[in-house]
This record gives sequence, structure tokens and C-alpha cells, in this order.
Amino acid sequence: MESASVWLLVFFVFIIIRTYFSVKNIFYSNKNIQEMISYTFTDEKIRTEGKTFDAYVTWDSIYKVKEKKEWFLIYQTAQTMNMVPKKFFTKDQISELRDLIRKNNVKAKLRND
Repeated sequence: MESASVWLLVFFVFIIIRTYFSVKNIFYSNKNIQEMISYTFTDEKIRTEGKTFDAYVTWDSIYKVKEKKEWFLIYQTAQTMNMVPKKFFTKDQISELRDLIRKNNVKAKLRND
């Protein structure tokens, strides 16, 4: 019984280490996500702009939004998201973004603070 527990622990440690190195490899292989990214939110779309790219997505194509204490996680698919730091927003801007998300009927888990 103890050997099964040890193997289970080894398996979980392996998964954590593998995930870390996979994410690190993805980050360093994608130059776009290493750039400073500017976000512009309008009634119709979200614009993302970096040094080498300029793109937008419409609200109706957003999969879902999760609001955390420090971040807005804007999912384009179940696996792909933009992490938008809240530290660059005023309280009023955070409230306005929440209203935009609700207004566009995006599936969302938003905070109430």
C-alpha cells in the first residue's frame, strides 16, 4: 500500500514539473506574449495591441470571463485566455469593464467589490 502512495506522489510531482517546463517553453517560443500588450475595450470588441501585432475579438466570440482579485481572465476558448492585470485600472474602469461584460451577455464570474 505504501509503494502505491509513493508512486502516486512521484506521478504528481512529475506532472507539476512537466507543466512548469511546458508553460515556460510556450512563453519563450511565442514572442507576442512577451511584449507589453495594450487592451482597449469598446461596446463591440476588445482590441489587443503590441509592438508587432494589432488584433481584436468581438464580445460575442469570447468564451467566458473570470475576474480574480488581481486579474481579468478573458477566455477566447476553453484553453486560450488573455490575462489582463487590474493594477492598471481605476475602480471606475473596473466597474465599466464589468458592465461591458454583462451588457454583452458574456458568460462570466465577476467580483462584487
